[in-house]
Amino acid sequence: MTFNNAFLSLSNFIPEIFLFSMAMVVLLIGITNPLKKYVVSLTIGSTLIALFLCFWGYTEETVFMFNTSLIKDNATEFFKILCYGIFLIQIIVSQKYLKNKNLISGEFYSLLIFALIGCLIIISSNNLIVLFLGIELSSLSLYSLIALNRTSLISGEAAIKYFVLSIIASALILFGFSYLYGITNSLVINEISTYLLSNEISNLYLFSYILIFIGVAFKFAVAPFHMWLPDVYEGAPLPITNFIASIPKIAFFVFAYRFLNDNQILFEDNFSKFILYLGIFSIFIGNMYALAQKKIMRMLAYSGVANSGFIFLAIFTSIDFNFSVAAFYVITYTITTVSAISIITFISSNKFDLVYIKDFKGLSSKSGLVSILFMITLLSTAGIPLTIGFYAKYLVLDALVNQNMIIIAVIVVLFTVIGLYYYLRVIWFMFFETGFNSLIKVNGIYYLAVLSIIPFSIIAIFLFPEFAFNYLFSILA
Repeated sequence: MTFNNAFLSLSNFIPEIFLFSMAMVVLLIGITNPLKKYVVSLTIGSTLIALFLCFWGYTEETVFMFNTSLIKDNATEFFKILCYGIFLIQIIVSQKYLKNKNLISGEFYSLLIFALIGCLIIISSNNLIVLFLGIELSSLSLYSLIALNRTSLISGEAAIKYFVLSIIASALILFGFSYLYGITNSLVINEISTYLLSNEISNLYLFSYILIFIGVAFKFAVAPFHMWLPDVYEGAPLPITNFIASIPKIAFFVFAYRFLNDNQILFEDNFSKFILYLGIFSIFIGNMYALAQKKIMRMLAYSGVANSGFIFLAIFTSIDFNFSVAAFYVITYTITTVSAISIITFISSNKFDLVYIKDFKGLSSKSGLVSILFMITLLSTAGIPLTIGFYAKYLVLDALVNQNMIIIAVIVVLFTVIGLYYYLRVIWFMFFETGFNSLIKVNGIYYLAVLSIIPFSIIAIFLFPEFAFNYLFSILA
């Protein structure tokens, strides 16, 4: 690689390089007594600067970096900016929660930044080795973060389950990568995804993709590969749960997009049906198990399983459409989940954590604003009209109908209607039950302003969805 190419690659990768450097600075400051109180401010400032650098370096041209190992285009930059924005909201909202739990430390924020960098590398990867390094960087950071609360037994249990099952998922992905390299004689994802344009599909090529997407299903927590998710949601500190539920899903959607875009394997009946059946089964399992949950985080976990099923259905419909439907659904689910967990994080106090659904009793009598924000978020996740979630689900169902899969669309609608119960149950407790717990914290104008951003966006985007959808269509075309 010549000096000019190296300089070009480094200049286009500045946000990630800067963020990596600041992660080390945050770690060192965290162990310095006079300075460790600044770790939160430094993390927020570093993320804002990285976001600015990402905007500053935005380009509509496709740029390959480090000998085509990384790629930069308008799609990667859009999803990176989205990750930065979500990360900022999570950091800001979780400050008091982490302070109450005595979890604010340099290593916490440093590991969290490393997890973010791992996801950003996944988004930018155009090489199998670099992609796997991004997966492992993110995963290894999250293992430690889940278990960071040493006073909680369930945190340790959740970390072990996530560690073991994530290793299995990574091994399956790596196994598939090894087959792909042997078949295509290339590590470049662009070349692998277009391999079938000039070659016949082989059983080994199909098998490698099945292995890879079983690993992706693990990361998305698609049933039956969802066993780790409820325990992690319940056991991990809420800010870590918030991260796991959002940014890695965006990264692995881009992962799937890179491997399937312009790839004729989507027209292979065995592979497409594999994606379709996983999606249907996940919607069924997620909604059925969520009905029986009494704890709010486990309910949200199984809700995530059901929504991951919708994501796989949206990927399946990309046979006739580009990946804009799937991207729209991933973004919709991600921001609504971030809103829900952020609100739960905010109203949990140093003496009381919201654990059970019944803990929301009478919340509207204490804070009507928080109740309305949470209601909008839940209604969007359920797919109720006047929210962005309704439009996202409509796009997926419309795509299924356009492919003459009307029966499957009807089945999905029935499962979704059944699942409305567990969302409406929470709303019922907030607005129609009495007995508010005074230990719940609902004060803080600054935090309420930040929490209001997503719920109001949920309604605003529903009113003008064409702009967002057309933009996604253009960058993914």
